[in-house]
Amino acid sequence: MLKKLMNGELSLRDTFWMFGFLGLPAVTIIVRVLGIMLARKLNNHSILSYFLSLGVGSDFSTSILIIFYLSALSFFIFYAVTLLLGTWRSSAEYNRSLWFRHLSRIFMVLMVFMAFKYVFKF
Repeated sequence: MLKKLMNGELSLRDTFWMFGFLGLPAVTIIVRVLGIMLARKLNNHSILSYFLSLGVGSDFSTSILIIFYLSALSFFIFYAVTLLLGTWRSSAEYNRSLWFRHLSRIFMVLMVFMAFKYVFKF
């Protein structure tokens, strides 16, 4: 399904509403919740400092949470890039309205930017 999304083979309506408007916030919230849980476990230390001090009080559940967080973060980045490419390619095939074509591209870029801002807090 993600391959069809990336290649722009899905309709603009499905790409924008299902994967963009509904899917992107869901993935963003999952990554953010995992990040908050991890920050509480690490007491606001970095992941690198946790692994450098593995011999001192390492916790298996914290290591698993780090793996989940990094996996979710990687998927989030992949999903955002796939969504941008898919929306761009799908809107290129959209022939009904030139306005919708360009507005979908603008809104998707803004949505992905806001999702990155929310996840990475910059």
